[in-house]
Amino acid sequence: IAISDFNDVIAGTAGGWIDRETVLAQEGNCWIYDQNAIAFGGTVISGNTRITGTSVLWGEVYATDNVWIDNSEISQGAYISDSVTIHDSLVCGQCRIFGHALINQHSMIVAAQGLTPDHQLLLQIYDRARVSASRIVHQAQIYGDAVIRYAFIEHRAEVFDFASIEGNEENNV
Repeated sequence: IAISDFNDVIAGTAGGWIDRETVLAQEGNCWIYDQNAIAFGGTVISGNTRITGTSVLWGEVYATDNVWIDNSEISQGAYISDSVTIHDSLVCGQCRIFGHALINQHSMIVAAQGLTPDHQLLLQIYDRARVSASRIVHQAQIYGDAVIRYAFIEHRAEVFDFASIEGNEENNV
């Protein structure tokens, strides 16, 4: 329950569920808007981050700056910052999503280290990259103005600049 007025939240407004007070930073205007959303297990939400819909954040997730997470599950060490929007998608594993990236339409981002010779490389999606209805896995790098739709990108693949990779609904990756 909000203890004071801030941004578009009025004191006394019920928000989502958290397992401890440290989940929501006291600075900025971060908030879990939907009572069906939950954040727990070492998650930290800060800055002006908005969590909406039936989102679930757990397992050392860090969401900061102006991130918007809607109807999504984020877990297991994902670090999301800047002005990222994630809608109706799954993000799990140690990855970095930042810049003005957009992930939507039931995309699955599944980071996994140690599957390639570069054990330290993290999956990253950043700049103005757009990922829709796709699966991005392992240690892939998606950045620049890349657009990925109905596609499957894996291992150490890099999609960048103005690249566009597009399948169709029938592919249903």
